[in-house]
Amino acid sequence: MIKLKVSNEMNNNNDKIQELIDRKEIYEVLVKYCQGVDRCDVELLKSVYHEDAQDDHGMFKGKGIDFAEWIVEWEKENLDMGQHVIGNFSCDLQGDIAFCETYCISFSVDKSGKNATVYNRYIDRFEKRDNCWKIADRLVVLDLTRTDEPSEPFGDVPGWDFTWGKRDKTDPMYKR
Repeated sequence: MIKLKVSNEMNNNNDKIQELIDRKEIYEVLVKYCQGVDRCDVELLKSVYHEDAQDDHGMFKGKGIDFAEWIVEWEKENLDMGQHVIGNFSCDLQGDIAFCETYCISFSVDKSGKNATVYNRYIDRFEKRDNCWKIADRLVVLDLTRTDEPSEPFGDVPGWDFTWGKRDKTDPMYKR
C-alpha cells in the first residue's frame, strides 16, 4: 500500500482551487440570468433559481421561478430590445452559501423607441445544493436611472452589415 503525504500547503491550494471553481460557477449563473432576460428565455431564466428562491425586484416580489415568467412576459409586452451588462462582482463564500454583490447596467428600448438605462446591484445569496450553485435569495438595489428620447439606429450605415440580436431563440447565441 502506498501512502501519500499531503502537505498543508497542498490542502490550502486545493481549497483555493475549489474557491475559484465556486466563484466561476456562481458568475456563470449571473451570466445565464442576463442571457435569460435579454433573450426572453423563461426556461434558461428559471434554471438560475432554486425552486424556493425569493426575488425582490421592486416591481415584483415573490418566487424566483415566478419572476422568470413575469419578467419575460413584461419584457415582451413593453420592450423592443434589452441588454444586461454585469460588472463589479464580490463574493463572500461560506461553505455551500455565498453572499454576492454584482453591479449591473441594463439598457432597453421601449415600444415607443425611448431608451432607458438602469444602474443597479444584485444582492444575492447563492446556495450550492446537489453540487449546483443557484440563487436562493435576490434583492435588486436601484442606484440610478436615465431615459433618453428615441434615436435613429446606426445600423443603417452603408457597408455596416451587422447581425442584429433577437429576443427569442432565433438569436445567434442559440446556434451551436
